[in-house]
Amino acid sequence: MNWAGERGTRTLRLFYALWPNDGCCAALAAAAAPAIAQVVGQPVPPGNLHVTLAFLGMVPGRSLGDLVSVGGRGTWPAVELAFARIEYWVEPKVLVALPSEVPAAGCAMVDRLWQGLEPLGFQREQRPWQPHLTLVRRIRRPPPDDLDIAPFAGRGPGPAWRLALVESSSYPGGVRYKPLADWPLA
Repeated sequence: MNWAGERGTRTLRLFYALWPNDGCCAALAAAAAPAIAQVVGQPVPPGNLHVTLAFLGMVPGRSLGDLVSVGGRGTWPAVELAFARIEYWVEPKVLVALPSEVPAAGCAMVDRLWQGLEPLGFQREQRPWQPHLTLVRRIRRPPPDDLDIAPFAGRGPGPAWRLALVESSSYPGGVRYKPLADWPLA
């Protein structure tokens, strides 16, 4: 694919993520719906649900080819995320779903991505990877303490997740995420 087209001439806000298939996305949204309904804020549209692996920030479009190459190197391990609890994060004012444990395969993916990204000049965040799904942004007041999510393991027919290089674009109605390239998990 030619990455020097229209995107190659501008700056893009990019990240790598675990991207759910349509069935997984719908099931995640359904599992979180009761909690989301109790929160005053901006719900994340189901089509934007993802688990960030590596945030890159603003990137020149001419770098897309290198970033696609990083994602396309070899086979990526399957990751199982069993979302079991919800937390309110005060500083960014978001409601997130968290897995019951941090999957080793996800940590391996993050490490491998950064092994390919650091030589390209990207700097890894110092905090350890904390997989989460952001459910609601811009929360106006702290939510009730007893919010819960129906346990969800992201299983079903076919792989629930893919690795994706995602573009984040701002519009008057909010932010939209669009995978620019994606790769299956083993």
